Amino acid sequence: MELSLDLLRKLEELAKIRLSEEEEPLLLQDLKRILAFVDALPQVEGIEDETPAGRLREDEPAPSLSQAEALALAPEREEGFFRVPPVLE
Repeated sequence: MELSLDLLRKLEELAKIRLSEEEEPLLLQDLKRILAFVDALPQVEGIEDETPAGRLREDEPAPSLSQAEALALAPEREEGFFRVPPVLE
């Protein structure tokens, strides 16, 4: 993926941050270096993939609270759901 100033500005918008005109080229350069490093990782030899069952536990069902029990612990509830304040403007 080629990083451009337009893409950086879209990322700024999504992250809800504002960079100065002096900061934008610096961050763009840093992001390009980071992506180049990540792209090079698969070429590194001697690293074994341990993820398949090596370090992860099996997903096993376990007892949990019923809906009524969980809702009884909620400060606010509505029609069988947790009621929370809105997080998006």
